[in-house]
Amino acid sequence: MPLIKKINNNYEFLLWEITESIELLLDFLKPTKMELREIEKFKTKQRRKQNIVSRILLNELTKKKTQLYYLKNGAPYTKMFKNISISHSKNYCGIICSEHKIGLDIQYKSSKINKLLSKFINAKEQHLIQEEKTKTSHFIWCAKEAIYKTLNTKCSFKENIYLNNIDVKRNSGNAYYHNQNLEIRYQIIFDVLKNYYIAIAINDRNL
Repeated sequence: MPLIKKINNNYEFLLWEITESIELLLDFLKPTKMELREIEKFKTKQRRKQNIVSRILLNELTKKKTQLYYLKNGAPYTKMFKNISISHSKNYCGIICSEHKIGLDIQYKSSKINKLLSKFINAKEQHLIQEEKTKTSHFIWCAKEAIYKTLNTKCSFKENIYLNNIDVKRNSGNAYYHNQNLEIRYQIIFDVLKNYYIAIAINDRNL
């Protein structure tokens, strides 16, 4: 069942820990024929569960049966909200909805993260990982993934998305996307739940 529900002026957010069987989740969802066809496209049981829970969470937010659609690039959308973002990792699934551009990312803790830093951290961000390296490394990755989800365009995590700062105590930060003459600034909200790292990216001009 949902572990966290946050509603404020900028977004509505739900997070679910998946402990149920597919049969029980389908009973919660009461899927339409079209939903069943979409769910059955996923080959693994875990991905099917994650997709079912995404739909359950959307219904929970709208308080009624709501159709979830996906664009060709995989981005989710619905007619009930101007912007939504969905993320899942292992047994956690979250959804965030807003009238503004917003992105969500959830990542399970991985010991491999520090070996991959050169793939997504640039020279300007090196000072951010001097302390609590594993935590801040996950935060940076999640923040960049959340920002990427707001863009709907291909870009380099290392060359186009930058974290200005991370406040580990307050679980917050600031970042920006830069490509040629375009620059978009973001406020980042972080969280850690069990072995999962979470980042929400909100366009600064919406605050």
